[in-house]
Amino acid sequence: MVHHNPPSRKPHDWVPPVPAFSAKIDGPVTMAYYGVQDRAGTGATIAEFQSWISSLADGVEAPDVVEFADYTDERDFYTWVAMLYWRDRSESFARWQSRPDHDAFWLSSERESGDAGYFREVFHVPNERLETLYSDQSMSVGSGAGLGSHDGPIQSHNYWGSMRDRIPGSSSDDYAGGFQLTHQPQAQTAGLGERVIASGIENLATIRSGELYDGLEGREKEVYEAELEPSVREGMRYLRDNPVASGCLSCRHMDETTGAGERIPRAFAVAHFDTLTRLEDWSESHPTHLRIFGRFVELAQELRGNVRLRLWHEVVVTRASMQHFEYVNCHPLTGFLPYSPTLTVLTPTR
Repeated sequence: MVHHNPPSRKPHDWVPPVPAFSAKIDGPVTMAYYGVQDRAGTGATIAEFQSWISSLADGVEAPDVVEFADYTDERDFYTWVAMLYWRDRSESFARWQSRPDHDAFWLSSERESGDAGYFREVFHVPNERLETLYSDQSMSVGSGAGLGSHDGPIQSHNYWGSMRDRIPGSSSDDYAGGFQLTHQPQAQTAGLGERVIASGIENLATIRSGELYDGLEGREKEVYEAELEPSVREGMRYLRDNPVASGCLSCRHMDETTGAGERIPRAFAVAHFDTLTRLEDWSESHPTHLRIFGRFVELAQELRGNVRLRLWHEVVVTRASMQHFEYVNCHPLTGFLPYSPTLTVLTPTR
């Protein structure tokens, strides 16, 4: 059942303290996260995976946006991820993932053994369930990359509740979830040596939030390195390690890289919450987020808006039918394996 939301919490005659912009995305977006976890620590499987993904970035139905990042996961395994986006082409991802050069690698039985795990987490998002926010009009990252200048400055930001206000469908749907996180992650029997499909979670709220920190200098660099960046890492650790209290099923704090794995001055986190309300609760009330939010606004005002640090995020709320979570030879705490209501082990590929 659809429930109407309460009125917007935007104050009357609201003037945001800093400018922000939003990407104009007119159609649906498919977001696909393809990852590899290296349990051997040799790097050989990472290089093979990077080569494969790079080869798929061109040609038939190639994604509109291709970005890369790495992080160390819950078991201290190095993990490298490709973030792939398709915009306004609902069949493009289906055709892309059916390419022979995709299947030859992804469906190979070699993926189901050895010292590497592989996963893909895919979201098919109608644009009425998506919002974006950028501190700079020219930022080209995430689902809004390559679209040119974004709309704005917009008014609906920098007050509590503005994230929900920016999601077009929120005026007629409160995105109540049917799943509530009540337990710490439990290692499942499915995982290593298997190809597993994890069922989706109704009205899962996913945020990808990041910063571009190239070119910082002087006071701004000092505050970023001493205060902002450590606060972000502290906040993401809290979400990762306290799922029941926060409602966050998975939080990965990543550093962006080139397609060959070389670090670039961009970082972000991807966090999945059991409901949009729990994402809002953390954003609005938890000290780790309030420190990040408040200090950036203070810095922007101190520097009279002349900031080089650029912040952005995208938030999507997806129905279970809009999600596909697949894990191949992954350790059992990977992604949604500990939480999905149903795990389906597929017949081994030949």
